[in-house]
Amino acid sequence: MKGRPDREAAAQEAGEEAGVVGTLHEQSVGSFHYWKRLKDTFVPITVKVYPLHVQQELDEWKEQKYRRRAWLKPDQAALLVDEPELAALLESIAPELAHF
Repeated sequence: MKGRPDREAAAQEAGEEAGVVGTLHEQSVGSFHYWKRLKDTFVPITVKVYPLHVQQELDEWKEQKYRRRAWLKPDQAALLVDEPELAALLESIAPELAHF
């Protein structure tokens, strides 16, 4: 999100895409790249990943018609994501996430 600190953007995305609210870890645990589809083109995107200590699950959220919330272990989630770099990141940080 242009003009917003990465952590703020991550918190907003968590709320919009998964309907969760909480406290973000201060530091990113890594990043991944992907090609985002726009109306007439694709653009390269770099995403920084921040662990979120979930304190609330919303009953309704912006993208709930398009997304399903599920609680998975990082290695399970890695099998379901489309971005290979994100899958590798999830697998690599699984032990570290146990501390958050």
